[in-house]
Amino acid sequence: MAGTVRFRIVYGFLAVIALVSVAAYVSLTRGSRPAFVAAASAAIAPPSAADFGATFTGAANAYAKAHGERRRLVKPDCVEAAPGRYMCSYAVARAGRRLECHLIQARWDPSRLASYDVTLSGRAARCGTLRDAIRSLD
Repeated sequence: MAGTVRFRIVYGFLAVIALVSVAAYVSLTRGSRPAFVAAASAAIAPPSAADFGATFTGAANAYAKAHGERRRLVKPDCVEAAPGRYMCSYAVARAGRRLECHLIQARWDPSRLASYDVTLSGRAARCGTLRDAIRSLD
């Protein structure tokens, strides 16, 4: 009986050490990417501004359709300020209403689950083009 108790204590102690080791590893490596993910991401060229705009509005419209939402994003006009950095104007279309103009600034990152992050967004008075939208902010 004494051997069984000692056996349980030793294995309990080893289990605690294993759990602490795993927790330490996860906390130290959180946010870092494996080398192969970084290399694959570097090899993928960012999409053109037009492709980014089509992807952005297409994904939003597919989500809206899947969830029964009647609003749609239309008329994307994007520029690529630097590789993987975009600024776009677009309009939100709703049945029976005027177009609602918006601006976004986004960063593309192929190594993340969502391949882009919106870093800035807001409304504009006009949205014929990105230039129109920016000038309407004055």
